[in-house]
Amino acid sequence: MCYITHGWEDTRIHDATSSRQQGSGENRQHPHIMNRILVWDIPARLFHWAFAGSLSAAIAIGFLVDDHAPLFQLHMLFGIVALFLLGMRVVMGIVGSRYSRFASFPVHPREVIGYLISALVSKTKLYAGNNPGSAVAAVLMFLLVPALFISGIGTGGEALEELHEVFAWGLLMVIVMHLAGLAWHTIRHRENISLAMVTGKKSGKAEDAISSSHAVWGVVIAIVAGVWIAALFAAHNASTATVILPGIGVTLQLGENEGDKGKQGRKHDDD
Repeated sequence: MCYITHGWEDTRIHDATSSRQQGSGENRQHPHIMNRILVWDIPARLFHWAFAGSLSAAIAIGFLVDDHAPLFQLHMLFGIVALFLLGMRVVMGIVGSRYSRFASFPVHPREVIGYLISALVSKTKLYAGNNPGSAVAAVLMFLLVPALFISGIGTGGEALEELHEVFAWGLLMVIVMHLAGLAWHTIRHRENISLAMVTGKKSGKAEDAISSSHAVWGVVIAIVAGVWIAALFAAHNASTATVILPGIGVTLQLGENEGDKGKQGRKHDDD
């Protein structure tokens, strides 16, 4: 009886050992199965959604609303909001958390090309922060937003106006490709990385995690951005189609104001 019991215990131990070995083998075969780690802090997530929202509003109004409609002024206001948020993002890119810093962006041409090729033929390498595709998309958007502002404020004549339209289509293409890349990654790797910008967490190694969500800085950034954006809309004069930039005092023309239209109409009647 004792022998049978001991034998059963030995068998149980052997089975447990085998299971552990098989489990270890599965982990070796699927190294992408990792823990959920924190990679995006609250400031990064706040910027992401505020920037995406302002760009979406500016693009939608810009493509769907007539240039001379009063609503078109909001297109320019949301563009200014995006530029302001980008200014905050530049600061975060220098002194922000680990994966928010520009130094962490994997944008070396060789790495980007290798990533794109592997995306077409096999599964790509997993990155804790931005992958080369999203990093390049971010850089292009960060460059196009100032270009759109400069070409869209109406001080460069028709040449810049034509460039503004080219930049707008370029930005739209970058956004579409970025969203397509997110969808591909989600399907290919079975990981919804878009959700990471909500929870801040992705699959990864424990040593690749950031140490804090920086909630206090998130609150500070939210307050500063909220106050500035509210002041911007408060300084908007729809009748004259102008806005005074808060903290700077510069007045920008957002389009043709009603007074100018009236004057042009009277002049046309006199003629």
